[in-house]
Amino acid sequence: NEPVGVEPFLGTNDNTLLKEHGMLAGIRGHAEWNSFFFHRHGEVFEQNARRCPRTTEVLATLPLVHIRGHAPEVLFSILTPGSHILKHHGVTNTRLVTHLPLIIPEDCAISVGGVEHAWQEGRCVTFDDTFEHEAWNRSDKVRAVMILDAWHPDLTEAERAAVALLVGGIGDFNQAAKVDAPPKD
Repeated sequence: NEPVGVEPFLGTNDNTLLKEHGMLAGIRGHAEWNSFFFHRHGEVFEQNARRCPRTTEVLATLPLVHIRGHAPEVLFSILTPGSHILKHHGVTNTRLVTHLPLIIPEDCAISVGGVEHAWQEGRCVTFDDTFEHEAWNRSDKVRAVMILDAWHPDLTEAERAAVALLVGGIGDFNQAAKVDAPPKD
């Protein structure tokens, strides 16, 4: 594996720290969408949190979604040159997704609900991911974005608690009924 340019965030260019996703198409040749997780399906990645203590401190102050077995989701998202994340969507608008652009070469963008948006380094983009969205990197450099989910600001504390209990309860039911959950890749 070639280094992917995450040294400023991770203190290393060791690609083995990154986890590869599916949902990709190669614009030209090999495509990769990799992640460095702080939280995945509600679980803290302790080793990654220790590796980035300042980021972890800031994350602790944010109103992240906390749902047992599901959220929060917080990660550095690394998209290699010539990669295209195919159209996909989330399942609930009880949360919003925020992208904090970190390394944004030219010719990288996201489309949400058919509206294209070019990221700008340091300027957050927040959207309801129940709208179909896709992203691409048509440049010859790596794109890096921090992705996190936060509660929808229109939800009250009681509504947030109810959603967390409901989703957690559905997970418990599925587990007891031996219904296969989606893979936790």
